[in-house]
Order: sequence, then structure tokens, then C-alpha cells
Amino acid sequence: MARNIQIDRLRAPRALIWARYTALVLLTACIPIAIAQHSVAQQAPASALPSPAAAAAAGQIADFFSEVGDQIYEDCIFELSQEQIEIQQALIVAYIKAGASSAAARRLAVKQIHPPKLSAKCEQIRHLPRQTAPAAVAPPAAVEKPTIAALPKQSAKNPGPIVSLVGKRSLPQWDCAPGVDYVTIQLNGYPRKLTGGEICNPFEDVVREVPTGVEHFRLGYTIRTGRLFVVSDDPKLSGQTIAWAISGRDICRNNPDPDCFATRAVGPLPPGQYTFGSGERITWGPKTKRNVAGIYLTKLWDKDKFTPRQTAAILARGNIAIHERLKGEMSEACLGLEPKGWAYIASLIKSGQATGVNAYIDEPYPQVAENPPIIVASTFSLTSLFK
Repeated sequence: MARNIQIDRLRAPRALIWARYTALVLLTACIPIAIAQHSVAQQAPASALPSPAAAAAAGQIADFFSEVGDQIYEDCIFELSQEQIEIQQALIVAYIKAGASSAAARRLAVKQIHPPKLSAKCEQIRHLPRQTAPAAVAPPAAVEKPTIAALPKQSAKNPGPIVSLVGKRSLPQWDCAPGVDYVTIQLNGYPRKLTGGEICNPFEDVVREVPTGVEHFRLGYTIRTGRLFVVSDDPKLSGQTIAWAISGRDICRNNPDPDCFATRAVGPLPPGQYTFGSGERITWGPKTKRNVAGIYLTKLWDKDKFTPRQTAAILARGNIAIHERLKGEMSEACLGLEPKGWAYIASLIKSGQATGVNAYIDEPYPQVAENPPIIVASTFSLTSLFK
């Protein structure tokens, strides 16, 4: 019973979290107003009603939160992603199997899998100057609801069972380094090795900025290595590394096996030419609960490597995007970047400098390509489970 209670706490509903945050903001904003009203109350009869100005100020505060509350929540993410919740619960089970007590397993899983860092916008909201006296609140500017990326239309044809990942293994370069302690969890039917709550061999958060003055170029991505780079008509610029991103999950992480490409929600980004959606390029991803840049396949490459059924399955895949990767997560075909990498790539996309994405199975610029900046070390120790 205690275990179930703890898990319920980990999955605290969004409404409760938001209610607590709203109450906190209202409390801190209204304390000075309450003090001022208390001072007036000492001089007025106990039965006196609030002044019209105070009532109007309270109403304006309520209207403000009613209109922009959703926007504040989207800038201030307090909860784990759905995948992180599942990872956290799976870690508890894995730690108990490894010999940890139930309490120690829960404590360690909660410590390792935590919500993402608050955004800059949220930090600004938290540090808004407090009012020292009741004042008229100007009507808030119109706040547009985040645009939700529309999914690409899929063919009505069902290619039927076409692939099997039974017997497939992840590529050796993504396995845990020798001497690194890890536990194996089961997530959506696939094994995943985690060390300290993080996947083995994640990328360092490397960012190489594009030289100033470069107006337009395409983003290139090497599926096998995870490298993001510049594709340009300028031979001096083309191939320059920008960042590194994971694509695909578990046994199909950056794995160009045709069966991986044909497996929805597991395989990496298929090779080909992609474009950004029309309208807002950076949109709110309802599934990932974070900002994303949706990309859409316009031309599939390397068709000679796929069977007709694999090709049909690849073309039926959708919901592909570029976004930030949180601790412990992998990717469902999307390009998952570390925080600084995502912030920079998002700025290139939003400004219109990056005009699309080319995905290659193997490195198209071996002369300038770099080895992946993989983090192989870990401070996690299985002996910590028994403390």
C-alpha cells in the first residue's frame, strides 16, 4: 500500500500542481495589498466593505490569471514527462530486484528522475516585482494559445504486419562502457539500460554556432552517429558540426536497420528530405509537453535498401519533430537534443535560417565529421542501493 501511495504522489495531477502554483503567486502578489488593507481596517469600522479600488484590483488579478494561466503553465513545467514517469516507476522495480529496500528504491528513483529546469520565461514570472499598494492592473495583452503541430496525413492503407525486432540488438557504441554500473528496465516491451537514471552513453551538450552572416541553409543529420550539421551551397560551410541528437529508442537508437526505420515509435528518423510545417515553426507538442519543431518527410531516400512493405511502413510514420531530450528519455523517431543544443537549433529554425532537414544514413562529409562526444563515465554505483 505504501508503494502505491508513493507512486500516486509521483503522478500528482496537473490541476493540483497548477492550483498550488497559482495560490503561491497570488499569495506573494497580494501580501502587500493585504497589509495595506489591514492598516486601513484598523481605522475603519469592522463592518466596512472593501473599497471599490481594492475590489477592482482583485477582479483584475483574477481576470489576468484566467486569461494567461495556461500560457504560464506551459512556460513553467513542474511535472515529469509521461516517459519519465514510466522510467521512474520502472527504476523502482529494478532497484528492488537488485536488492534495495522499497524505501531506498523509491528515494533513489525520485532523486534521479526529476522535472526539467524551469524556463527563462518562468524564472521571469517568478521574479516579477511585488506591488506595494493596490493599483489598477492594465488589461493583459492578448495571449495566443500555443499552436499544436498538426500531424501529417497518413495513408488509409494498412500494410499489415511487416517487421519484427525480435533478436535485434542495439549498436555496440550505445552500450554501457566497461566498468559502468547499470540496471535494466523494461519500457513498452523493450529493455533499456540506465545508469543513475540516465541512458548509457548520452551525448555531451555540444553546440558549435554557425558563423554570423550565414542567411539560409539546411540542417543535415547523420542517422548512424547522431551528428547535426550545416548543408549549404558554400563548400567551406557545408558539413560543419552544430550539435548532436539522439534518434530512435532502445535497440533502434541511431540504428539504420531497415526494420528499425519501418517500426513506428521505436525506429530512428528515416533517411530523406524534410520540411518544416507552415505557420509557427516552434509549436507546443501535446505529447511531449514541451516546445517542438515539427518536420515532415517530402522525399524518402535509399529506397533500394527497403522492401515494398518496409517502404509503405516508413511512409506511414508521422509525428516526427525536433525537441529537447529529458533525463532518461530516448526518442520516437524525433531528434532529441540536450538543453543547450535544442535552444540553439530552435533559434535557427525560428529565425528562418534553417530551412529544412536532410537525413543521411551514413556520414556525407567524412572529411570534416567528428567522433560523437559520448559521455561514457557514470557516478552511479549499485552499492548505493543498499545504504
